[in-house]
Amino acid sequence: MNDQEWAEREIRLTRIRRLSAFMKWTVTLVLALMVLLGAVILFEVAMPSNLLIDPNETIDIAEVERKIGDIPYGQRLGIAALLWVAIACLSLSIWNIRQVFKRFQMMEFFSPKTLANVISIGVWLIIFAVFDLISDPIGSVILTYDLPPGERSMEVSLDGAEIFCFILGALMLLFGWILREAALIADENRQFV
Repeated sequence: MNDQEWAEREIRLTRIRRLSAFMKWTVTLVLALMVLLGAVILFEVAMPSNLLIDPNETIDIAEVERKIGDIPYGQRLGIAALLWVAIACLSLSIWNIRQVFKRFQMMEFFSPKTLANVISIGVWLIIFAVFDLISDPIGSVILTYDLPPGERSMEVSLDGAEIFCFILGALMLLFGWILREAALIADENRQFV
């Protein structure tokens, strides 16, 4: 490799390090805001006050909509638990995205930790997609549990978010597996030479 190729390579690597550092901190900020906002929403769903959310505000799950103040406390806790699981799954996925950017910033493209984080992104996105799919029927049952028998419902819905997260999760999982195989092949080639 001549001096010009080395210089061009160093420019590309510097660009990767800088963008990775920027994205690491951007994702960290997004994660912190999501966790903070999620905690506020969970608290307000479990114990609505007039400070942030009016008890007359409605909550809707699938096609079921009710005022937060009309939902009994135990049911609000159940809905809060569903929200907590969804936030946890997304937070773990975003945390792994942050870790991938951190590893890229350190130029660890094929390290086992980087590959494990890429695979974890896919796993958590798939878990979120499956949970989001099953949380609508569970949430609609919880939301209407105290109503008379003719007014209770179980709603099932499928929207683009579940499909997108499932496909993106499968892609990241597959991408991680492929990168792992590429790293093994590169390691075998180094040992052969």
